[in-house]
Amino acid sequence: MTTTAGVGMIVQSNLSTQGVSSGLLRHAWAADIELASLLEEPLFNNKDLTTPLKVGEKSKIPDSVFMDVTPPGKEGKAARDVTHTFMDALSGTGRYGNAQGVLGYEESAQLRYAKFYANDYGHGLAGETFGIDYRELTPTQVYQKANTLLAQWNGERKGYFARQAICESRSYNLTFAPMSLTQPLNPHCYVVSVAVGSQPSLPAYDSSATAYAEAVGVVLKATTYSNMHFTVANCLAIADILEGAYIKTVNIKGMDLYLCLTHPQEVARMLDPATTASWSSYWVTAAALQGKDMDLVIPGLVGVIGGKFAIVRDPRCPTCILGGTSTQYTFSFGYVKMGRYDTRTALATSNVSFNANMILGKGALAHYENEPMHYEEQRDEYGKFKNVGIFGSDGYQLPSYDLDTATPTSNRTEGSAVLFTQRV
Repeated sequence: MTTTAGVGMIVQSNLSTQGVSSGLLRHAWAADIELASLLEEPLFNNKDLTTPLKVGEKSKIPDSVFMDVTPPGKEGKAARDVTHTFMDALSGTGRYGNAQGVLGYEESAQLRYAKFYANDYGHGLAGETFGIDYRELTPTQVYQKANTLLAQWNGERKGYFARQAICESRSYNLTFAPMSLTQPLNPHCYVVSVAVGSQPSLPAYDSSATAYAEAVGVVLKATTYSNMHFTVANCLAIADILEGAYIKTVNIKGMDLYLCLTHPQEVARMLDPATTASWSSYWVTAAALQGKDMDLVIPGLVGVIGGKFAIVRDPRCPTCILGGTSTQYTFSFGYVKMGRYDTRTALATSNVSFNANMILGKGALAHYENEPMHYEEQRDEYGKFKNVGIFGSDGYQLPSYDLDTATPTSNRTEGSAVLFTQRV
């Protein structure tokens, strides 16, 4: 006990003087429990940039960025894959003048097709309905957060799968049985600072995924890393490459644009006024575009370069590590996965560690869902244990139109590209 100066009265200074250190202390619970903060999703699942593609109905490749492939009878259960047909433009020479007849010189229509795949996904969260542990956690309302946590997990899964499909053609769940598909590189992998004629397998996409990966690896290994950034000259050169590869811009608010999902590191570097050959006068900031409400259509928009590249700062932009040696190069992409699990590299090794920036054009990505997301419960031990799960079936993939007998130049995957820049 102590005395209060000027009073002389005995007062308590703390509970320890009464023999209480922990046993009799009371604890108050907050009314709710906090959820972990996550990176925001800047672009994917944006309805303003998505067009439904209804299978079985007359349709064309949409003018928007994303294709939402809708099977017949979506409210029920649909097939594990669907096929969409595509007709090539005519390429015949034609007949001219009044001495050349057309009869016998007609051209046959050239048809191609794309398959869109889906595979199951599921995840569960453990919970209880009574018992000592249930009573201890009840004040925090932790069990009431089950559906919220699972929905959050599914949203992060979609963002992860979408980016993976852009880089590796298909989402992770499609590699599991019964689909068991492979994940070849995006057929448009370009290296900034490399000339048009020296880009990997340009202009043809080799039908052998291994051969194409080797071609990309050879170019990456030979780059001058100090120039592997979005300089003005590099951006203008890449625009020519994209146009030559028939990757079409998307019209947004009257502007024809490529959406460039850019790693924050690259954005910061090129916004730095001290950077040589920065975006300078080629740069139109997002603030200057607000009259078009462009930032509402493209969340994360930083600005536009040269009237063509809409730079979107993507906090979940993938990275890539080039491994192996010549004839056996490997590509290890890193992603932000579910639950803040970040597998991206922090290294900046020259000619080894890269940022995988993504260019999105018209019809860049397809999402096929043949079983909508739904919640289910699992009960055991007389109902004490009640686990909640989320289930569905879908798939993300690049729309890739080809022939039954493919050739190195027959593939039509023309909606997206991966631009490799050196990590700094």
